[in-house]
Amino acid sequence: MHSVGWQGRHDAVLGRLSRAIPRAVGDVRVNQTCPRVVSDLQPDLVVINEDERTVRIVDVAVPFENRSLALVEAGNHKVNKYASLAEKYREKGYEVSVDAFIVGAFGSWDQANEGVLKHLRVSPRYARVLRRLMVSDVIRWSRDIYVTHVTGHQQW
Repeated sequence: MHSVGWQGRHDAVLGRLSRAIPRAVGDVRVNQTCPRVVSDLQPDLVVINEDERTVRIVDVAVPFENRSLALVEAGNHKVNKYASLAEKYREKGYEVSVDAFIVGAFGSWDQANEGVLKHLRVSPRYARVLRRLMVSDVIRWSRDIYVTHVTGHQQW
């Protein structure tokens, strides 16, 4: 029952992030296998710009722990997970970046997210709004997960 809530919380962040990326950045793919390479991996977000020969792989995580070390560990795990996929794109001549986008389950914001937003060319002004919206979404979902756990009554 809680996995639906965890997925909803994750997807709330992913949805806002994917919609914030300007179309000019490239072809945005959400929860799809990667084109042009053979891999079973399915990152949350892949942005391919054929004109610039760039691939941006971003995976979202919402770790339960809010300590900065937990956010760093979650980010490192995501980056390492997609290193082989990045190498396959590099072999095909693409410039590749792999990033993690981390928001703690209680609303902590990984400062590395600012660089990811900048890399995806999200305007600084909208990035500030996006940060507040994402943190609010995560806290709301976490509250619903908790209430469901305590009462047994599903909140979503």
